[in-house]
Parts: sequence; structure tokens; C-alpha cells
Amino acid sequence: MAETKNDKKKKINSMIPESILLRAFELMCTAKSLTEIYEKNAQFTSKYVHATSRGHEAIQLAMGLQLKPQDWLSAYYRDDSILLGIGITPYELMLQLMAKRDDPFSGGRTYYSHPSLRREDMPKIPHQSSATGMQVIPTTGIAMGLQYCEKLNIPYPYLSSSNEAENRGNGDGEKYPPVVVCSLGDGAITEGEVSEAFQMAVLRKLPILYLVQDNGWDISASADEVRAQDAAAFAKGFIGLETRSIDGADFFSSYETIKEVIGIIRKERRPFLIHAKVPLLNHHTSGVRKEWYREDLE
Repeated sequence: MAETKNDKKKKINSMIPESILLRAFELMCTAKSLTEIYEKNAQFTSKYVHATSRGHEAIQLAMGLQLKPQDWLSAYYRDDSILLGIGITPYELMLQLMAKRDDPFSGGRTYYSHPSLRREDMPKIPHQSSATGMQVIPTTGIAMGLQYCEKLNIPYPYLSSSNEAENRGNGDGEKYPPVVVCSLGDGAITEGEVSEAFQMAVLRKLPILYLVQDNGWDISASADEVRAQDAAAFAKGFIGLETRSIDGADFFSSYETIKEVIGIIRKERRPFLIHAKVPLLNHHTSGVRKEWYREDLE
């Protein structure tokens, strides 16, 4: 008998460890609670512009829960669930939101939700511009730097000896060289910097994953007002940039797709793009309220 869609989903579900599923559900609830706290205290939090991951939690956690300390992550302003997934605490996110001096990213000096991080037990997050899409070229440059280290057989920068040992292998025959993940919204695909980065990624065959979260909005403009095609269709013009299109609100398929793609990048050292369709369940930012411009709230 042919395998049904439900059979395939049950198989995928059984492949994900229960501990991961429980952790993902816990962090989804945490992300939702953070959003509700911010809204409840809007008279204070609205003074500090912020965005949340409401609607994006599944794809973000599927990514964050699979990254290793030797990996590199360029997270954009809506990626609080990715940050929760790699181990950043709600308290630390609030320190950043309120621009406190103990903010782990920049001591309260950078614009909202633009993290930077250099902790031994977490993926490395480079400092980036607050302009959307500007992170794509520097992040692609990081992938080029890793490739340079591999070609010259020199140690990767910023890795401990234990991380280096995992790159070489951990006794199970598997090696886990670092991958670079660049997260961005689908609206940023229209920007020239993104095309430049894609060209270099495929030309040099760089170990990078572009995670495009498509919620159908580009600030207060709908997708059909600002772009002729989505990221997956656009990426077809860059020969060598393999793509996957998924329902980013489905944690199970998101997790398995990311696992497959990251596994390929670790082994074959070539670029990928994942285009994840997601709903936007909250405001664009605390300063751009959904009720001001959206007609689809009901």
C-alpha cells in the first residue's frame, strides 16, 4: 500500500526525540508569554522598539535547537525564539529589550533585538547593522572565512579544544564542522545586498544556510505590493543554491527539513536556502501596530 500523508507525519514525529519535542513546546509557550508580558506593559515596553516571533516560533525553534557551539548564526530582529532555542534566557532578552547595562549582547547599546554573542557553549553571533538585509553579505563572508580555514587546514577561530574535537569526529564516525545560518525575512530578498551574497555563496560553494521566514508582510506592505515572487522562486536564478519550501508553522516538518539540510552542509560544504511560510500573529514591531494597516486580523 502507498504511504499516506498521515503515515509520513507519524514517521517524522517518531524520529524526533521526546526531549526535543517537550523542550520545543516549553519554549513556544515561553515566547508567547514574553509577547503577552510586553503587550500588558506596553506603556513601558513601547518606549523600547521591539519585535517578537509570534507565528514564527516553530521554524525558529526547529533551527535553534539544532545548532552547535561551533556554528555561526546571524539572527534578525524577529528571532527571539531562535535565541531561546540556543539557550538565551527570557531574563537576558528582557535586559536587551530594556537597554540595560547587563544586556549580554551589547550592554544596552545596540538597536532592538539585534544580538551579538561570543559564548563558548553557544553558536557565535556576529554584530550586525540594524538595517534589514544588511547582515547577509557579512554572514556570507563568515562562511567564506570558514572555507579558507578548511582549505589551509588551520583551526577555526573562536573555538575551544572540545569544539575542535567535535569537528574532527566524536567517535561515532560523524564529523560536525561548523555551518553558518543567516536568518532574514522574505521582504529583504528584494535588496541588492542579498543578490550579491547569493552570487558569492554559489560561486564559492560556501557552507551557509539562508533561512527565509516569509510571513507575507514587508513592514506595513503586503507581499504582493513589494515583490514579484517569493524567495524560493527567486533563488532558482542562482545555480547551485538548493532550496526547500516548507510550512514554517509545522514544527515536525521544519525540524526534519533543517536536520536534513544542515547535515548536507556539514558534509558537502555547499549553500542552501529554506523558504518557510509562517503567519505573523503580532505587530510588525511595537511601534508599527498591526491594527494600523492590516485588514486580515479577523
